[in-house]
Amino acid sequence: MSLVWRAIGVLVAALAVLGCSSTGQDAEGAWGKAEDGFRAMLHSPRALLKEGEQIEIRIRIRNTEGEIRDFPSSGDLVLKLSRSDKDLGDDVDYVTLAPEAIKLAPGEERDFLLRRYPTAGPQATLCRGPGAYRFRGTFRKLDLPPLEVRVQ
Repeated sequence: MSLVWRAIGVLVAALAVLGCSSTGQDAEGAWGKAEDGFRAMLHSPRALLKEGEQIEIRIRIRNTEGEIRDFPSSGDLVLKLSRSDKDLGDDVDYVTLAPEAIKLAPGEERDFLLRRYPTAGPQATLCRGPGAYRFRGTFRKLDLPPLEVRVQ
């Protein structure tokens, strides 16, 4: 059986070299601690990108209470970016996720686009070139634990 797993590993590595690897696979951070009945996490639709593609960062909000709750749809966002443990700076902004407060049932989750970071060209100011990029920060009072996205 270990021979089968070894063959699968070799195949995955070969596909990665050819650029056909898990580019469609999600990248997810951990859930942050609950605050005021909500918790949040960062995620990206793709864990692995090619240089020149944009890194899409999304936020997922979850209602942790036992009743329908309104989540305020706008607030301060602070994202700290790093690559290979080198600080790349902070992306600080006031962000609106939706036109009005977001109603969430108990345990319900919703996704919202936060940012798209170019990885090549003149617009690539924070995420330029290949590497493992880490994003972490806060939205409103919610902690956003680290998320890693790789650019080849």
